[in-house]
Amino acid sequence: MIQPRWERHYHKDKSDLAFPDENLVRLLKCEISRRNTDKITAIDVGCGGGRHLSLCGDFGLSDIIGADASLQALMLCRRHMPETPLVQMDINKIPLKDATKDIVIAWGSLHYDTKEALPVMLGEIYRILRPGGCLLATVRSDRDTYLKSGKNLGNNVWQTDLDDINGSIAAFYGEDELVKFFSSYKSLEFGLMERTLLGDRSKIISHWFLCAKK
Repeated sequence: MIQPRWERHYHKDKSDLAFPDENLVRLLKCEISRRNTDKITAIDVGCGGGRHLSLCGDFGLSDIIGADASLQALMLCRRHMPETPLVQMDINKIPLKDATKDIVIAWGSLHYDTKEALPVMLGEIYRILRPGGCLLATVRSDRDTYLKSGKNLGNNVWQTDLDDINGSIAAFYGEDELVKFFSSYKSLEFGLMERTLLGDRSKIISHWFLCAKK
């Protein structure tokens, strides 16, 4: 069940992002080109305000679903993408049949839980992917010093005290952990994207971005 803090988060202007992440643009373009067909099915799990649903539309994907645990996030999606099917759901139990999606996007959603929960989420994504399908995702890197603020719960898992998502659980992953958790996938390619806060270079926002194929 979605926590009230995430409903509050999606009421704030800063959560209504208009532009897609450039790394996802590159990954998605490459994946679509590789398939060389317009019959591609996709789902964005943890779609937030819908910026990457818009990206999928720009790339010509017509069979795309937006999914998020937050009703407020889905209301933002509806405003921007009125024709896109939307579903309120928990990523730990995706209400789709096995092997029905070619692409799953999970950009900025997988690290907001304990490390024990990650195999369940990845297992659900693996289940709904078709053979040869791919997961395009991010998880927070252990190099991050921005979200890693608040209460240390051990094993690089924190209960953050950042204002807009105060109390949320966030997990941070090293490279070895990344390889281990995605070992059930046929292939895994990943990179690191980092930036600092404007005016405060001591705070690092660090993510692994990846393409995992079934």
